[in-house]
Amino acid sequence: MNLKTLLSILITAVVAHLVLWLPLPLIMQAVAAIVLTGLLPGVLLVELLVGQSEAPPGLGERLLYSIGAGYGFMVFGMLGISYMPGPVAAWQTYLAFDLMLVILLALAWFRMGRSSAVNFAPVAGPGVEQQVLPIYGAASYEPAPATFRRWLIVGLLILLLVGGFLRLANLGYAEFQGDEARAALRAAAVIQGQDGILMIHKKGPTEILLPTIVYSLTGHLNETTARLPFALANLAGLFALWLLGWRLFGPLVGWTAAMFLALDGYFIGFAHIVQYQSIIFLTSVLAVVVFYRLLRQPKALSAYMALAALFLATGLLSHYEGVWPFIPLAYLLVLLFRQGTVKWPNLARATLVALLVGGVLTATFYVPFVLHPHFKATYEYLADRRISGGGLPYNNLADFFLRTTVYSTTYYVVLLIGLTLIALTQAYRKNLGPHWRFLAPALLVFLLGVTMCQPDWLTIFGQTDWAFLIFLGALVFVWLLPKLRPEERMLWLWFGVPLLVGLFATAKPRTHIYVFLLPWALIAAAVVGRGFFALQRRMGERPARWLGSATAVVLMALFGNYAWQYFVYNQVEVLHNWDTAKPKGYWVS
Repeated sequence: MNLKTLLSILITAVVAHLVLWLPLPLIMQAVAAIVLTGLLPGVLLVELLVGQSEAPPGLGERLLYSIGAGYGFMVFGMLGISYMPGPVAAWQTYLAFDLMLVILLALAWFRMGRSSAVNFAPVAGPGVEQQVLPIYGAASYEPAPATFRRWLIVGLLILLLVGGFLRLANLGYAEFQGDEARAALRAAAVIQGQDGILMIHKKGPTEILLPTIVYSLTGHLNETTARLPFALANLAGLFALWLLGWRLFGPLVGWTAAMFLALDGYFIGFAHIVQYQSIIFLTSVLAVVVFYRLLRQPKALSAYMALAALFLATGLLSHYEGVWPFIPLAYLLVLLFRQGTVKWPNLARATLVALLVGGVLTATFYVPFVLHPHFKATYEYLADRRISGGGLPYNNLADFFLRTTVYSTTYYVVLLIGLTLIALTQAYRKNLGPHWRFLAPALLVFLLGVTMCQPDWLTIFGQTDWAFLIFLGALVFVWLLPKLRPEERMLWLWFGVPLLVGLFATAKPRTHIYVFLLPWALIAAAVVGRGFFALQRRMGERPARWLGSATAVVLMALFGNYAWQYFVYNQVEVLHNWDTAKPKGYWVS
């Protein structure tokens, strides 16, 4: 970071203050509030932690880290302000965040004279046959063909336009409803100084604290400005997923996975409500990006792990579901230890730093939350009404399929399921002997297909439903395959454990199953990537690219039209007609 960058940050902060103080449209003031309290501190923190390390991130990666860290600043900064006695005045919010910004600017100024920038090319993991063009940083690779660069730029614009339109258009489509109304009312209660309001929320405070910042600095809150921080986090999460897929298998797989979720009804819906899911989406993916980076280039361990700890703590303060990224992170940490490129004392020291940072940040909320008298009611609600509701195991397959085909078109859901079965089949065929190479995948596809079409066919011995054994066996088997690449094994673990818990060990998972859609999109996209490169070998590069592009356009039109009518167009007659049509059967598009 140089003097010009520091001056740009300072000028941006001044402009943000002016926008907030002048009688400008509320949406402009909300954007200024997010930039002032989140983005600018996030940029400075990432610069201080890893920007001038021996392995600094590239430009795009640095921006994504800054956005994730910015949400951490917003959450933990507003949490500290909410603990102060009495009402929250605008000057208190300005003072707290301006003070943090000044401190970070001073530290960056101090370090600027002592450090020099280091050129770094981002690491691309081996994987699906690929041609890597690291647009996220300065490249040490041979320059890619200009045509390849153009395809990537087109992909970037398509993801931005499609994902951005479906998330930001008509954001104030309806009044606050259900849980988001509760979050908005409690944001007002925080400003009014009502003690303990965060402790009775039954989950993390993020969905209250983010609207509180906008409300505090602008003096107003409407549906659009309350939902804006979550919509922007959701959009950033798409690019974080692209980066993760790029690192794992190449840019095509990363883009395909991001487009899957760009058109997914759950994630579009989460972007349109005042709820926590979009924050967990962003922070979970970024934490995995950081740890996979360390596996491929184990440098600046403590700094990067501390950054990942901030992401994880932000996710945990959003909801208990923020715990699921620990599955891929633990696996990557074991791989990092086993590959022997880092001395174990250094790895232990970095892990201890991350645990300390993440533990302290998480404890700032959960210690008073657990000690609060209302925690008993929260525990009983979660244990009795959401997690358990009868005897294990449960079978939520039918509910999952019906609910998911309301949020997204049935064709989309069937495509993901089909690609996943292909991924399982490919993994088995690669690892099994010649006699089982075809029989085992065929048997697996048959059993899983029957279970998904007739979820209760294994209800025997009274009321016990044994359908979970089919999924458990298929997943455990793929977890233990000896020739499976580490990247693939990580995704199957990240996908499989939440799936088993959500569908078979939780009484009412409802939309909480979104947590396994993140690795699911990457697994499905990897199959698409392998298929494309097989097609390219058979047809040649140019025909394969045009055929792939045409297929992508058709699928985007099919899935995007459903999403547009359901989430953006918002005509009551359309929603009413679809509502009455859906229950007629599973296979309704």
